[in-house]
Amino acid sequence: MTSSLVKTETQSGFARVILDRPAKRNALNIEMLTGLVDALRDCQADSAIRAIVICGSERGFAAGADIGSLAAASPIELYTSGFSEKWDEVAAITKPLIAAISSYALGGGLELALICDIVVADRTALFGLPETAIGTIPGAGGTQRLVRAVGKSMAMEMVLAGRKLSAEEARACGLISSIAGDGETVEDLACAIAERIAQAAPIAVTMAKAAVLESFETPLSAGIRYERSLSALIAASDDRAEGMRAFGAKERPQFKGR
Repeated sequence: MTSSLVKTETQSGFARVILDRPAKRNALNIEMLTGLVDALRDCQADSAIRAIVICGSERGFAAGADIGSLAAASPIELYTSGFSEKWDEVAAITKPLIAAISSYALGGGLELALICDIVVADRTALFGLPETAIGTIPGAGGTQRLVRAVGKSMAMEMVLAGRKLSAEEARACGLISSIAGDGETVEDLACAIAERIAQAAPIAVTMAKAAVLESFETPLSAGIRYERSLSALIAASDDRAEGMRAFGAKERPQFKGR
């Protein structure tokens, strides 16, 4: 089930989850985040969906958290609202998440993009964490994930001085992987990536995502041990056998997610 602020469109092998609060430039409030989590969980439960594109509109991916809602809440209300935990629930999705950024990805919008596994943008995209300019700090993982994406110095300038990055700057820093070309929308680009993911073996994709994310949590030696264990475990899957068979036969594999 999704809220009126979040829509889901299912395509062959993947889904598009659309943030739809254009009057507020997709400012993230508890209702929208709840709708987003519900939509992602529905996609997670659907075996036919193998990747998920999260997008907004030309008016913005998400221009941050809803300042009005946050300003009116007391510290205890903020602590007990479950708002912060919604970001953890997005991060818990095991299927690949692809953020398609057009226009603003600021504050909470950038923090949402940072949770995603792949981030692509068009040339109108603008990335930033402007919280210190209004007397607060990022509270949905921005200070932690941004430094892992762009390095300490750039993260500090963005967080402390409010620097915003264009799409070209974001790609140069490693914050995004691709920029939509002329005549191509960012949704087209993101969906093309999702289609390629959907053609791969689902168990392998899930394990590979887990292995890459583990690199942010553990020392190199522990990460390599984790990767090695998954590499051995996947040898028991039907999909691996099908992939090897199809490779030898020069055929396209028919993966079943088993």
